[in-house]
Amino acid sequence: MEVILKNQATTGAFVASPAFSHYQYSWLRDGTFIAHSLDLIGQTEAAHRFYQWVHHTIVKHKETILENKQMDTRFTLVGEVVNEEWGNYQLDGYGTWLWGLKEHLKLTNESIDPFQESVDLTLQYLTNRWNDANYDCWEENSQHRHPATLAALYAGVKDFNDELATKIKNTLLKDGVMDGHFTKHVGVNEVDSSLLWISTPFKVVEANHPIMKKTVELIEERLLFNGGVHRYPQDEYYGGGQWLLLSAWLGWYYTEVGELDKAQKQLDWVMEQQDENGFYPEQVAHHLMNPAHYEEWIERWGAPANPLLWSHAMKIILEQKLNSEKE
Repeated sequence: MEVILKNQATTGAFVASPAFSHYQYSWLRDGTFIAHSLDLIGQTEAAHRFYQWVHHTIVKHKETILENKQMDTRFTLVGEVVNEEWGNYQLDGYGTWLWGLKEHLKLTNESIDPFQESVDLTLQYLTNRWNDANYDCWEENSQHRHPATLAALYAGVKDFNDELATKIKNTLLKDGVMDGHFTKHVGVNEVDSSLLWISTPFKVVEANHPIMKKTVELIEERLLFNGGVHRYPQDEYYGGGQWLLLSAWLGWYYTEVGELDKAQKQLDWVMEQQDENGFYPEQVAHHLMNPAHYEEWIERWGAPANPLLWSHAMKIILEQKLNSEKE
């Protein structure tokens, strides 16, 4: 918690990683899960300031939405556009922030009124663009549509626009399933650990749904090694290491299907990756999917991001979910 709170800007934004030059921004997706972790441990004021920052950022750029142009999903800590070639047209962040805001308001019994303008703008944006090809949650594959992204959009618009939510869900279940499991991209028979989002927490289907269970079996078979979870088999970023946030996510899923021993093992593995400064990194190189690419990323960008606030957040979320199931 201390690492997260220390790295919240005065604007309310969370820097993705304070020590990694390429992550000196605030992502809507990462930030929402960071804020959600704070909500779960009673730090609701800090979470509220993040949602206020998102609100002000969206309103600041409302002309982009009103003109039906593409919005960014990562911004500077003062809510300005990031001018880089690195792909930034991602829709999942907007669905995720709506989901997180709803969770925050339910927990705090606050009114949605102060956020209404940004919510309406976001709903307008997603109504127009929900089925676009766009970058996935890893800033890759802009030529595809992604079931994990559709899940975030479903969870975001649900209760605001149930007709649109139903359309998104039906599209995901029609186009995002092959051989009885969810797929990394629509029409592409690959697996990705972000598919855990479809049930946990976005509830397109329940965690014990047959398609979800088959998907998790494939994640366990192809992407889980000794507690650490990889993103996807072809991952070349830093050799395709094991991501702490995904390892915690699998544990979160296990809490939802009552496999608490498995969830505890995931939490134990995550906690074992903490360094001497108390930091949790983005990923570790104990087991690499594509080791030939590790050194090239070290030479290009230096060591992997450490600390990563999203890793800290997912560790907190798993702890809280596991504790609540044990009570």
